[in-house]
Amino acid sequence: MTTRIGPLRAKLWALLLIMFATSFANATSFKKQATIVDLVGQSELIIHGTVKNVTDGIDDRGIPYTEVTIRVSEAIKGQIGPEYTFRQFGLLKPRMMADGRMNLMVTPAAWSTYTKGEETVLFLYKTASWTGLKTTTALGQGKFSVNLGNASNQINNAGLFEGVQIDSSLLGDTEKRVMATKKGPMNAQGFVSLVKQAVNGKWIEKGKMKNAK
Repeated sequence: MTTRIGPLRAKLWALLLIMFATSFANATSFKKQATIVDLVGQSELIIHGTVKNVTDGIDDRGIPYTEVTIRVSEAIKGQIGPEYTFRQFGLLKPRMMADGRMNLMVTPAAWSTYTKGEETVLFLYKTASWTGLKTTTALGQGKFSVNLGNASNQINNAGLFEGVQIDSSLLGDTEKRVMATKKGPMNAQGFVSLVKQAVNGKWIEKGKMKNAK
């Protein structure tokens, strides 16, 4: 947000905030801790790759954004090329404008943040129709950082498999160990394998993997 804004810009920010609130509501429509069923079922894209570049800016309508480019190792859900770029709401840090005002519209707390060179698995919600912006599904819970062969999201995988019902005959030993994770890092290779099988086998659509009622 900026100070001493004129009436036209104020109207733009009012509209933006309404749309931002709607997007936020969609992204947080899960219970406090999203499960693997929520993430897979609600994501338009699921990507495994490496962050190639992170920049920020303000578009022609005055909407602040962070732009992320992923070098794609694997498109688990959705059809994309070897690189994928999307924009998320908010700047990387406050920015001084040309007129001397400070724009403070940074990426909100609890949203995903990105570092160039990091390996990640992203569950991405559909693109907002008016702004063209995109968030990870369930915000920070939909981005898994991969380090030393392990994967964790912003809340350290808490509740990721809680109450999830699945046909155990579908799982190998590695996937079973992943599903047994209550909290903390899990084997990244096993996690990717689990997600890939769930998507390709349409486990959610066929009722083979679901949240307990």
